[in-house]
Amino acid sequence: MPETDPLTSVNTHWVWEASPDGMVLVDCDGIILAASSEAHRVFGYEPNTLIGCSVEVLVTDDVDAKHKAHRADFAESPTRRPMGVGNRLIARRADGTMIPVHIALAPLDGGFTLAAVRDMTTHALVEDRLVDLTRRRLIAEDRERIARDLHDTVIQELFALGMTLQSTVATVPDPSLAERLDGAVAALDSVIHSIRSLIFDISHTNKATDGSLRTKVVEVAAGFTPSLGFEPTVIFRGPIDTAVPLSHRDHIVAVVREGLANVARHADASSGAVSVVVSDTDVTVRVQDDGRGMPPDHTRRSGLDNLATRAVDASGRFDIEGDPSGGTTLRWTAPINNRSIDEETQR
Repeated sequence: MPETDPLTSVNTHWVWEASPDGMVLVDCDGIILAASSEAHRVFGYEPNTLIGCSVEVLVTDDVDAKHKAHRADFAESPTRRPMGVGNRLIARRADGTMIPVHIALAPLDGGFTLAAVRDMTTHALVEDRLVDLTRRRLIAEDRERIARDLHDTVIQELFALGMTLQSTVATVPDPSLAERLDGAVAALDSVIHSIRSLIFDISHTNKATDGSLRTKVVEVAAGFTPSLGFEPTVIFRGPIDTAVPLSHRDHIVAVVREGLANVARHADASSGAVSVVVSDTDVTVRVQDDGRGMPPDHTRRSGLDNLATRAVDASGRFDIEGDPSGGTTLRWTAPINNRSIDEETQR
């Protein structure tokens, strides 16, 4: 074992410049005090020209105000962490172009913050391809489930009904009634043929997105696969795209997005699932994981408060439950008619 710490013999400026990430030191007011050569290269600035600038020059105009709020949140609870987990961070270069970046923050004594920045352009291209392939596969699997359910339940029940009607025709003494029954049997045969054609279309279409609620939920889940480190299971039950009111659909997509974002930020989970279930009276969205749950000192609740507000707007309910054995379940429920969830409970 060496008698002295090897870091004491290393020039800190060499370490600063040798880092593969761009290093930026920011004070409590958001002013850049130091920036490595790599940081200047990533953001497209001439050497040393970032020093003295506000860190907001590196963010896009649409998130400028939000970024200041994020800095204030970080100052209240300074911990080493990556920024924007579950979201793609976009930085503005000196020439006005935008690039995807990964930024990790570390608080320092005196209210200073050290940020490590990496250009993620190449990584983003690969990630987009992965997300697109995952989305296409999840949509294809969902369509296969729909086709299988149609074949195994609906067609078989219609076929059995047709057989029953056909056997009844021979016992009917009234010729006109028998003729009408024959017509009904023929109509059922036509319906079965149409459903079989629909099954073929569902199973063989290459269309990756159709704007339906099912597809939007799948797209959100697929988009979180890289940040989660696993592919979340997606489950649908009930007439998702016919029974859910249009006014609820943005709410549902937001619930899935915020739920998975919280799993990515806090849960340290190895698996998770999203389910959207429609009953005769309501629609329920669940986001579940097997992680460690929300940290007890978690204070940033803006996203969860937003989901609670969405539940109130939809006359529904929103809650989060922790499992003693590990994991968290986020549940958002809203009626699919004009009756509130509380009214349904009181009936």
